[in-house]
Amino acid sequence: MNKRLKIFLLFITTLLIGIIIGFLISGRMISHRIEKMNNYYSETGFGREIMRVIKPTEEQREQIIPILKKHAGLNSELMGDYHAEQRELFLKLKEELQEILNDDQINRLTHNWENRRLRYNKNKMQHGQRNGKGRMRQESP
Repeated sequence: MNKRLKIFLLFITTLLIGIIIGFLISGRMISHRIEKMNNYYSETGFGREIMRVIKPTEEQREQIIPILKKHAGLNSELMGDYHAEQRELFLKLKEELQEILNDDQINRLTHNWENRRLRYNKNKMQHGQRNGKGRMRQESP
């Protein structure tokens, strides 16, 4: 192989490796942002995230924890209400579409909805929630 071809192949290989590394890093960063957002919606994550932002002193922490527990519970209830309303909306949508869609299309729609619900529940369990209610820890986040 001549020298120009070797340099060209080395350049293309380096470029491809850079693109792959960039793609992987970008995906991980997006995943991390989504995970932080999901943490905020669990009771435990809500408290941790607020504590991380405000960085309270030990004296403040003792006063803040009961307040955060109360608001974390309200936040969790709000999210629970949202998901219940979303489920009702999906059932109404499915009911209206059943007159138009064939059985295979209805099954695909139901399967897609169930997969979303399972992913949500799996994610919820990974972030400390149990049966729709998380637990805020007393120790530092």
